[in-house]
Amino acid sequence: MKISESLVKNIIEEELSRSDVNNIISDKLSSQDFKKKVKSIAADVVNELFKILWQRNTLWKSSVAN
Repeated sequence: MKISESLVKNIIEEELSRSDVNNIISDKLSSQDFKKKVKSIAADVVNELFKILWQRNTLWKSSVAN
């Protein structure tokens, strides 16, 4: 479930307590969709890092070896 702009406006207008807002955010952060997306982004970042390191391995290998 995606939090829409209208839902945010309604929350603000209803003046929910801080704990209510924290509970909503906590529920979203613990959802399986969020966890899957974070894992996907992390995997893409690591993959890109290894690509860059491999492409420039002569540069960093010589500095590590010395």
